[in-house]
This record gives sequence, structure tokens and C-alpha cells, in this order.
Amino acid sequence: MLTIDKAPPAAALGELKLFLRIEDSREDALLAGLLRAATETVEAMLGLLLFEREVEERGTVRAGLLALTAEPARTLVAATLELADGTQRTLGLSEASLRTDGHGCGQVSLQGVLDGTDVVVRYRAGMASDWNWVPESLRLAVIRVASHFFSHRDAPDDPGIPPSVRRMISPWRTRRM
Repeated sequence: MLTIDKAPPAAALGELKLFLRIEDSREDALLAGLLRAATETVEAMLGLLLFEREVEERGTVRAGLLALTAEPARTLVAATLELADGTQRTLGLSEASLRTDGHGCGQVSLQGVLDGTDVVVRYRAGMASDWNWVPESLRLAVIRVASHFFSHRDAPDDPGIPPSVRRMISPWRTRRM
């Protein structure tokens, strides 16, 4: 199970309001929700988290490893074993370490942990340290998707995500074999 902070960055809300030419704050809650949905949509299309944030993931150890879902993985924050008797044990740095490949696909190496053991790991993942460092084409893709969601609320003829958004994110997509 994966848990990710979904709060949209404040800078993104300002950019969306400029894009939509909205000057007051009456619809900020709606726009923040649309930004969360747009960010999730673009991240799902990419297979990557755009801006770095903390992720908590639960899984079962296989061959001394736990494969991580969120990419690109950056740093391991903590690893905790969930033992059969219901207790938990936090692992030290010598027992748990993050390994990533060149694309940010991560695994936590767990020294001395038996296969089949449940583990909870907290780690930081994302392309950029914050919204302002997300590549411009991807920031615009999120803003365009949020704008589309805003403009096509409850529209029976919604044409779906604009083709221009798909073109903007295409070079950044993670391709799996």
C-alpha cells in the first residue's frame, strides 16, 4: 500500500489562477482540488512523481529487497519491520539502505530480514525538490489539465485530456519493458 502527500504546492495554485484569469480567492478550494487531481493524472501518465515529497509504502520482503513503487526514489527516511507477534522494530542504517538505478527505480535492501516479513518504509521521491524546479513543460501540462477539469465540469461532451498535454509529457514518460 502506498501513501503519498497530495497537497498541491502554493506556487501551482497561483499559476493556475493566472492561467484561468481568476483574481479572487472564492474558488481556491475548488482549484486546489483540481490541481491535486491534475497532478495525480499527469503523474499517472508519466509513471513519475513530479515534485519531491514523502511516501510511505508497505510491502513484503522478497530476496532481501522491497521494490518501491514511487519514482524517482531519492532518499530513505525510515524502515520498520512489522513482526508476526504484532510488534514493530525500526531498522538502523546498517540494516536498510536505498538502491536506485539510473531512472530512479528504487529498492530497499534489508540486511538480515527474512523473506515474507512485512515492512513499512518511508522515503522521499520525486523529480524536483519543489514545484518551481519541475520542468516547464510538465508544469504547464498540470496547469492545462487542471484548467481542462475546471472548464469541463459536468460537461457531457468532455473530449478528455487535451492532445497537447499528451505531447508535452511524451518525452518524459517512463517506459517499461
